[in-house]
Amino acid sequence: MKIAILGAGALGSVIGAELHTAGHEVVLLDLNEAHLEAITANGLRVDWDDRTEHLPIPAMRPDQAPQVDLVILLTKTMHTDGALQGIASLIDGGACVLTLQNGLGNVERVQVRVPDDQILFGCTMTPGDLRGPGHVASHGMAYTPFDALTPDGPAAQLAEKLNGDQMSWTSAAAAQVWQKAAFNCAMNATAVLGAGTVGAIAEHVGAGLSRDIAAEVLAVGRAEGVAGDIDAVAKQIDFALREHKGHKPSMLQDVEAGRRTEIESLNGYVEQAAARHGIDAPMNRLLAALVRMRESQN
Repeated sequence: MKIAILGAGALGSVIGAELHTAGHEVVLLDLNEAHLEAITANGLRVDWDDRTEHLPIPAMRPDQAPQVDLVILLTKTMHTDGALQGIASLIDGGACVLTLQNGLGNVERVQVRVPDDQILFGCTMTPGDLRGPGHVASHGMAYTPFDALTPDGPAAQLAEKLNGDQMSWTSAAAAQVWQKAAFNCAMNATAVLGAGTVGAIAEHVGAGLSRDIAAEVLAVGRAEGVAGDIDAVAKQIDFALREHKGHKPSMLQDVEAGRRTEIESLNGYVEQAAARHGIDAPMNRLLAALVRMRESQN
């Protein structure tokens, strides 16, 4: 299968490497010229747990992309529309789009530019770190559940071919998306406001309050028709607080760098969805407001 990774930063590059290793024709698309030049010159360097590889994967700007069967979308959520507009010719040529972006509301954003029967959605637990231009690292287990938006059409046909190659086609993908969002809502905004790592969250906030934030998210998910598992999210939270104490969540990194955060697709989305359904989500509403205030200072 011919696959383009749109947004080939740390995570996108790692997923591209996995799919390249599985035998797919992969192209990495990004706007980071230094990253693209390093990959073109030396291949993509990937540090896995047990080895380092230099993979000959083509890397280029989106406007240089060849026609592909599938585009895996991994840009920041606020860049979705611009990114898809930039590959309109690929979509018109029949390419399906799989959004694995963080947060909630991604399908609705993709639907603006892509026909329903060309849309797939999911999330990924694949770890990825950017070590430098053309150099990424990954560790631990990877899991990427996904599903097609409609049961018939090109996206559903493509899902069959993609299933099993580092990807898992499952009807539970929507629940997995909400569960990952619940975890991120509990971790990311808290890290921004406390200006600390996951270890600081463990010390000063703890698992109980983090679980309460996540439970609000899943309550809104149920109102949206998706039943998530709070116990599964709680296990993720406990594991992160215990094993990833040195990790600095990406939202905090964004604030420190003066970049916009994805708060509107996480706690901000929960706040708005809760209001639509007449549900109170006070913790997520407060977290969203305070992160917006922190962003406005940059």
